[in-house]
Amino acid sequence: MSTRGNFVPSRDQESTSLSYFVAGPENALTRIADASVTDQWARFNPLFVTGLAGVGKTRLLQSLLKSSKIAFPDCRSLWLTGADYARTITDGIDVDSLCDVRKLHRSVDLLILDGLHELASKPLAQQELIHTIDALCELDGQVIISSRVPLHELNTLLPELLSRLSHGLHVPLVPPTAVTREVILKELAKQNDVDVPQQIVQRLTSDPNRNQSKPLMVADLIAAVVELRCFAGQGETDSALAVQRIISQCETVHRVTAKEINKRVAKYFNLTLRELTGDSRRKSVVRARALSVYLIRTVLGSSFQAIGESLGGRDHTTSMHAFHRALEWIESDAGFARAAAEIGAAVK
Repeated sequence: MSTRGNFVPSRDQESTSLSYFVAGPENALTRIADASVTDQWARFNPLFVTGLAGVGKTRLLQSLLKSSKIAFPDCRSLWLTGADYARTITDGIDVDSLCDVRKLHRSVDLLILDGLHELASKPLAQQELIHTIDALCELDGQVIISSRVPLHELNTLLPELLSRLSHGLHVPLVPPTAVTREVILKELAKQNDVDVPQQIVQRLTSDPNRNQSKPLMVADLIAAVVELRCFAGQGETDSALAVQRIISQCETVHRVTAKEINKRVAKYFNLTLRELTGDSRRKSVVRARALSVYLIRTVLGSSFQAIGESLGGRDHTTSMHAFHRALEWIESDAGFARAAAEIGAAVK
């Protein structure tokens, strides 16, 4: 993968997005992943990228894909989400065309699977993925897989699949540091021909204060630049309002806590907070509790131990089990998935 400074090229899907993946020191392993699709092809196989929602997993995969195309113009690639991969397997079984599906998945040089956690409750798809990884590795192909859930917490995957993943390179992505955010912000401003006021630069690139429950993500920086670009040329008053709103958002949007998420979930399901955090095993309460675990984990990045403590003193194992149940219900239950999306949008 060719680089320019700290940047790794990625596909431009929108004019407001980054042209390069910013690989600061906090994500130095991305440079090794870079080499595995260019000058050291398939050295680490599979590549396994993990990180919370919004940290940049998909953007990194896009970067790796483009880099492979630059290094090897004839590289045959296939990109699938976890849900799409599982669907192709299911459809192949239903219409008796699984051999064709296998051929499609295993006749490429580069296979990218974005969202392994979506296979949590799909053992048939997991089994097929094991054989696909083996086939591609044997043919010197490269496999890249991403997941919101770290390897050691994917306890619903088949042991054989976990073994394959553990033999590759694990690339855990973390939110950008203050220094990296400044580089990202400057690049975004340059690409979008936007002047970013110093007030906003200072606010967006400073470390989170003690009232903020999670650091700023790349998406926050993009949102700020988009808003400034929308107000550009509309007068000093509108621009000043945009600046004040962005600063206000930086100070408040990330103050959500586990308790606040629990309150929102309880209200959504017409429960009291005491019912949600108590000992009830009613189905409606168990599902609501699992959703709280899922949201606290994905929004705040809290440990399972901390999540359990916020839900009445439950232990690490109970929280982890609830998280994986939530993943299954998001895939299989439209109502549960809608609740996750609506509450998630309100607290992010």
